[in-house]
Amino acid sequence: MFTLQPAASEGLAETLARIARVAHRHPATADGLLETLSANAVRAGDVAAGVDALYARFGLLEPRGRALELLPALEQAGAQAAAGHFPVQAARVCEALGRIAYQQGEYQLASEQWSRALDLAEVSGHLQTGVAARIGLGQIHYGQADWARGLRQMRDAGEHLALLNSQGDDSYLAAKLALNIGVGSFETGDLPAAERHFSHGLAAARRGGHRVFEAEAHWHLARAALARQRMDWAVADCRLALDIAVRHGYPWLEAAASRTWTEIALARGDNAAAVRSTRHGLALAQRIQARAQARQAHLQLAELLKAQGDAAGALEHLWQHLALQSEIERLSLPARAALAAPPPEEGGTPVTPEEQLLQLCGQRQRLAALQPHEALAELKAASARILGLNRVIRWQLGEGGLSSEQQPRYLDLLTRHGAPLALPDAALHPCHAELASLAGAAEARIEVPLYDGTRLVGALWLVDARATRAWTRQELLIASQLALLFEAVGR
Repeated sequence: MFTLQPAASEGLAETLARIARVAHRHPATADGLLETLSANAVRAGDVAAGVDALYARFGLLEPRGRALELLPALEQAGAQAAAGHFPVQAARVCEALGRIAYQQGEYQLASEQWSRALDLAEVSGHLQTGVAARIGLGQIHYGQADWARGLRQMRDAGEHLALLNSQGDDSYLAAKLALNIGVGSFETGDLPAAERHFSHGLAAARRGGHRVFEAEAHWHLARAALARQRMDWAVADCRLALDIAVRHGYPWLEAAASRTWTEIALARGDNAAAVRSTRHGLALAQRIQARAQARQAHLQLAELLKAQGDAAGALEHLWQHLALQSEIERLSLPARAALAAPPPEEGGTPVTPEEQLLQLCGQRQRLAALQPHEALAELKAASARILGLNRVIRWQLGEGGLSSEQQPRYLDLLTRHGAPLALPDAALHPCHAELASLAGAAEARIEVPLYDGTRLVGALWLVDARATRAWTRQELLIASQLALLFEAVGR
């Protein structure tokens, strides 16, 4: 189970640790304890503890194929966390919702949830959820076969995990990340690196008693052994993966290892066993609504049945494979469409945010020649157009602006972070109470610290019209560039 760092309270952390020990032998009992713990905490008005207990329950049920049962409760918990101004708990809920969406092949929704989790983790300085969200975003690239880009995202997660591990070993995330880096290495043809990372993942899984990752490590090692044509190693590791998955009830992992067992059966010339294994994996994938797994199993069955001369059966599974592939692509379409620039308008008028920003940067000298208040007004109007904002506010340090007396925690946050902060939900700002009286505090926004040299002189708020907005990485980059223009005008 995921060890929460930190949990809502020390008492809760101790209780969750005890339940985690129970879960190794009696998962059903642990599930009941976590359900009761969460409900009692919420009834007592301790929303943060209730959400944390629910997230721990999600960690218990997800590998057992039961995450969808918690979807309504997680969505409600997200609303409760926002209403109570608990950004860490809200980030955990988004991370869990991302994993549910990813399992179902809803990559656009998963990407939105993990990006939101990452934003909340960044603004609250919560390393653990930040690492988990980065791993998830890397998996989005894997899901679209962009292995190199996914691998870069995983390595970025590794840099942040190193910071987290300086505070204590997180064997859960260490195992998860090592296995994911191994997958990227395997798919990009670096078999020695893949085997090394799979072994690291296995060691971390055993160190923390994470059985699902232990089974997954053996499955990946079996795939690597097959690539080396070491049938004895492949059989041993795949059997271990299947044994752990069956004994502990991990349907996703059992379905994945079943596909590899199919390959082993084919290599042995046992086509009947290959068909049985693939059908079993398909049934498991359909049970937990894992679209990508079911798609792979249908394709595998189509190829097997074709080899047996069952053209009708092969065609049926091929059509189902294509239908699922089309559905996954449709669910991913908004994410891909966002990357495509619209055609330019006649006359060369810039239409994309990037083109508008480039045009604005080209006017730096003209802006510098204007009166400061005129340049500031023009920059605000241009920024609002580029990012589709309701308003733009430049706060200065001192009278009428931000002060160390009124906003000490906020100024400390700006100084420590030193980079744009994306606020997808205004209610989840870690300095909500300090900022509540300021204009724009009730809306979603990007906040960028402003500097004169190395000295903090204020903050730029890029404010949306709504209380919530999912900011993209691209918008954060644009915000950084806009802040440089505001700094130049402020000098």
